[in-house]
Amino acid sequence: MNVIYDSKQLFDLLSYVYELTGIWANVHQLSGEDIRIRDAHCEFCTAINALPEGHERCVQCDAQAAKVCQDLKAPYHYRCHAGICETLIPIFDSGEVIAYLGFGQLLDESPLEKQWANTRQKLTWYPGDLQELEQKFLKIRQYSVKKTTALTETLRAVSTYVQIRKAVSSIGYTDLQSLEIYLTQHFTEQLTLKKISADLHMGTTKLCSLAKELSEGHTLTWLIASYRITAASRLLRTSETPISDIASMVGYEDYNYFTKVFRKMTGMTPRAYRSRMNHTEAGPA
Repeated sequence: MNVIYDSKQLFDLLSYVYELTGIWANVHQLSGEDIRIRDAHCEFCTAINALPEGHERCVQCDAQAAKVCQDLKAPYHYRCHAGICETLIPIFDSGEVIAYLGFGQLLDESPLEKQWANTRQKLTWYPGDLQELEQKFLKIRQYSVKKTTALTETLRAVSTYVQIRKAVSSIGYTDLQSLEIYLTQHFTEQLTLKKISADLHMGTTKLCSLAKELSEGHTLTWLIASYRITAASRLLRTSETPISDIASMVGYEDYNYFTKVFRKMTGMTPRAYRSRMNHTEAGPA
């Protein structure tokens, strides 16, 4: 399944949730891996993930939780392999779970000593200083069951909004087709390799390779420009919109740069192109 993530829209939504709750949510793939809208590991989780075995345990735990949530098709609350409270909320497309909203790195309101004792039993593999790790554990925010339920229900509503706005959507196309569709829909935006990679959840090396294939040997930058210049050419032929406005409409805020790219790709300036097209359409006098 190919899933497209609109990282800008998702970041804005999750920022609003954070402003209201002080809790950062994230978006996870079906595998359980988060798509890194924002890195927000607490000190304790950072210490665990810094170790290869700890990271692998986190990956396996996330994958198992994601599978349970997918089967339930409902929010799933659990304690991770290190005893931290986590929650996953499914995101649907056509009735199927395609991703998750998740929040966590929290503790419940039971005595911290009891929670740490439970965690300590799970950390027999940990080679570092447990006393130092305990201090990081005790800094984790405690969150009541009532607040956890409230945030879960809020994120369930957000997941529906995400679906409606296509901030996360599944497409039954090849990676090459997904890139082509994405550029068709987003070429007027301020695109970067990093943004496209995040939205398509595709490695940058693979993305550049696909762009080269789609453009018959050119770069991703060239490919984006081709979409923009094609759209600009159409507007120059069919409208009287000022050229500076056309530049902005197709994704170029810098008019001089737009002119430079247009001339490089068509062999003439936008003004000369419009003049020639108007003259051609007018026919002989």
